[in-house]
Amino acid sequence: MNCSRCFLVAAATAIFVSGVASAAPRPDALRKLDARLVARAVAAPQDVVPVWVTFADKGEHGPADLAARLAAAERALTPRNRARRLRNGVTPLVDAMDLPIEPRYLAGLRAEGLAPYAVSRWFNRAAVRVAAGELPRIAALASVRSIAPVPLASVVRDPSEPGLRDVAPRPLSSGAAPARTAAYSYGNSFDEVQQVNTIAVHDSGYIGAGVLVCMLDDGFYGQDVHEATSTIDVPPGMRRDFVDGDTLVTDASAGAHGETTLSCIGANKPGWLLGTAFGASFALARTEIDATETPVEMTNWGLGVEWADSLGADLISSSLGYTTFDSPWPSYSYADLDGHTTDVTRYAEIAAAKGILVCNSAGNEGNKPWHFVIAPADANGDSVLAVGGVTASNTLSGFSSRGPTYDGRIKPDLCARGTSASVVAPGTVSGYGTSSGTSFACPLAAGVAACLLGARPTWRAVDVIRAMKLAATQASSPDTLFGWGIVDGLKALQSTPPGLLGTPAATTRPFGIALLGPNPLRGGGAARVRFALGSGGDAASAAVTVVDVTGRTVRTLWNGTLARGAALETAWDGRDAGGHRVLPGVYWVALRSGQRSASVRLVTL
Repeated sequence: MNCSRCFLVAAATAIFVSGVASAAPRPDALRKLDARLVARAVAAPQDVVPVWVTFADKGEHGPADLAARLAAAERALTPRNRARRLRNGVTPLVDAMDLPIEPRYLAGLRAEGLAPYAVSRWFNRAAVRVAAGELPRIAALASVRSIAPVPLASVVRDPSEPGLRDVAPRPLSSGAAPARTAAYSYGNSFDEVQQVNTIAVHDSGYIGAGVLVCMLDDGFYGQDVHEATSTIDVPPGMRRDFVDGDTLVTDASAGAHGETTLSCIGANKPGWLLGTAFGASFALARTEIDATETPVEMTNWGLGVEWADSLGADLISSSLGYTTFDSPWPSYSYADLDGHTTDVTRYAEIAAAKGILVCNSAGNEGNKPWHFVIAPADANGDSVLAVGGVTASNTLSGFSSRGPTYDGRIKPDLCARGTSASVVAPGTVSGYGTSSGTSFACPLAAGVAACLLGARPTWRAVDVIRAMKLAATQASSPDTLFGWGIVDGLKALQSTPPGLLGTPAATTRPFGIALLGPNPLRGGGAARVRFALGSGGDAASAAVTVVDVTGRTVRTLWNGTLARGAALETAWDGRDAGGHRVLPGVYWVALRSGQRSASVRLVTL
């Protein structure tokens, strides 16, 4: 504990002893509180604050009970969820994150007069609103491990929109004949589909059929009535409003940004508008409040990702992102865009580890003071495809957020049409228009990924990501403006992604790290990993570290200079740098060299 925290704990104890509360809080309870909350409890005990209450465990009673609970969680997987995890080689198939929160712990919060308004099984926590002065009492509960503020952030707006609720696309010219190919008539969307070279993919029969895409956005006003989106396949149970707590995502009050982004990927009105994956199935999640200038909690985004996983979604397309955070909590800054820090970035990482391909808009900050990509687009490129925007002439959209991430990784990853993308006019039956923002580049690229997932059933999400990057227009010289370049769907379809490290199919060793096992890691064992920097070029310095879900480095396993083309192995025995065994949970073993990084997930029991 640092000195400032010691002072706050002592001050809080003194104040509670003096009579602000009926009983002095125990020091161990105060230590469970984030230092910012201790300060708030001292300075303004009556203020109501939103906090995450993280629990100590999932309620298991020893290893045997935990094994039984994990077995039950595996049996509870939906067929789609199981199939996606198996396809992506997720090992173990379920872990402690998949277990539900212990009902007794939630009941304990309610007994204290608190009503959880969000529950995350992945992070084993519940969000509540509570008077700051009551926090020490809540922290004293045996079931509570820690309490921290719920992050509040400003959502990023698209440049052509006055607000998420009132999207007003410009009318398209009606004089030109609908653009057509041998198989499909694209109408207004011909140019942007052609720009990502996906027309031939569709002509080959790959339109995203059999792939489930979850859209995370604000509302989908008019989806059920517009001629180009009412025909989209949205199976029963695939609509969820995390803002209002119901399943009504198409009403006017929900907002319309989601309807416009959905039309870029899923619109299905031949002769007028076809999305890049118009044959896919969709789950529609409203996770964002419509046009507002006040910062909002990011809880809903994470809950939407957990919901997508439970449904068995293959792909997430998110045209949302977050930058500055609300006072009185210190704001996140560029330094926090390291791929592991923000809540939404951590959710995205876990989704990718469970086999979901995550696409997120890079952000519209390129010509603003923030300038860089937004969270969760800062996650590693093997976890999240951050999509920037380009114009019809293949130049970078001025608003498109730039890279690199704070730790030097290249972002964005790919680009698609962001300036004057063709969309439906929300609230109409047959209106069309254009709108600008990386919000529209994201679903265009995500649709290409969906087509590849449908066309190549043996490819994992990471294989699709690799294929798309290596096929893009700047694959030989990626930069921090375009990333690997504009998507090329046909070239990606025709490619063979590099083999995994250690597999006979790999004729050369690409940059990366592979887990050789065991996984999960149990007490007394050690998990081995193999890593390489890729062929070609001079030797380079690198490091292999173990990172927990908060992004904290637990231990450095190896660092030094590694020759190109050579592969080394190292192992982790489940202990931190001080020799202490780490808590059970999910960890990442990460390889970093210069601006490049790769990681594998490892579960400890």
